[in-house]
Amino acid sequence: MLENRIDLNNMCLDEYEENTANRDIYYKRATGALPEMECSKALAQILANHVKSGQSILDVGCAVGHYYRSLKNQVKVEFKYTGVDPYPILIDKAKEAWADEKNVSFQLGNIFDLPFNDDSFDYIICNNVILHLSDIVKPIGELMRVARKKAIIRHTLYDKSYRIQFVYNDKWWPYTDVKPEDEFDSKGEPRAFSYFNIHSFDYFNGVIHKHSPDAKINYIKDDKFSAEKINSSAKKENFIEPTQVIDNMQVSGCIILPHYFVEINL
Repeated sequence: MLENRIDLNNMCLDEYEENTANRDIYYKRATGALPEMECSKALAQILANHVKSGQSILDVGCAVGHYYRSLKNQVKVEFKYTGVDPYPILIDKAKEAWADEKNVSFQLGNIFDLPFNDDSFDYIICNNVILHLSDIVKPIGELMRVARKKAIIRHTLYDKSYRIQFVYNDKWWPYTDVKPEDEFDSKGEPRAFSYFNIHSFDYFNGVIHKHSPDAKINYIKDDKFSAEKINSSAKKENFIEPTQVIDNMQVSGCIILPHYFVEINL
C-alpha cells in the first residue's frame, strides 16, 4: 500500500488488518502467556467496586479481549462480557482465546456506529481508542447511548488539546510502502499515519455534556502502575514504540502520555 486506507470515519484500516505481530501480543496477554497490562488491572479495580451479579460489560475496541482477563480476575461476581472491534483479524483471535467462556461474546463493530440498541449494557469500557480518532463527538455519543449506568474511557488528557499524527514509513513500520523521503505529500499531508491526540479536560467535558447535560464526570488519573512491569513488558513484547515509564511518567516515543480513566455516570 502507498498510503493509509481510511474509511468514512477517518479510521486507519491498515494498522491492524495486516498487523499480525500486535495481534499475537494481544493474544498472549489474553491467554496469560504475557502479563496483564497495568492499565487493564487498574480499570478492572475501578469496575470491581460497581459490577453486580448478572450485569453486562461492553468493551469497545476490545482487540483480542485481553482486558477481560483482568476483569475476570478482579470482578468477583458473574457478569456478561461483550467485546466489539472493527478488525476481523482481532475478533477472530479473541473468539479463539475465550472459546470456553460461556458469558463472553465478540462481534465486529465500529465505534462511530455501534451495532447495539440504546441502553444495551450496564457498563461500557473503551481503552486507548479515542486518542486515535480524528473526531470524538459521535464516538463518545455512541458509548453513552448504549450504556445504562456508566461509561469508562481511558484517554490522554491535559489542560490544552493537541492534534498529533504519528507518521509511518517503511524503514521502521512494516505495514506501509511509504519511503522515508516520501512521508509527506506536496501539500504537506502525511501519506501514512495514525492519530495520537491529546484533548483538554474542558473540551472533553463539553463533548460529554453535549450528549447528556446531567452526566456526572469523574477523572481518575492512571498512576497506580508498576513502572518496572511496564518497562519489562516493553522489552519483552517487541512492540514498535512501546509505552515505557521514565521518571514515573508514561512515554511513547517522545510523547508523554497523561492518561486518565474518565468515569461518566449516567
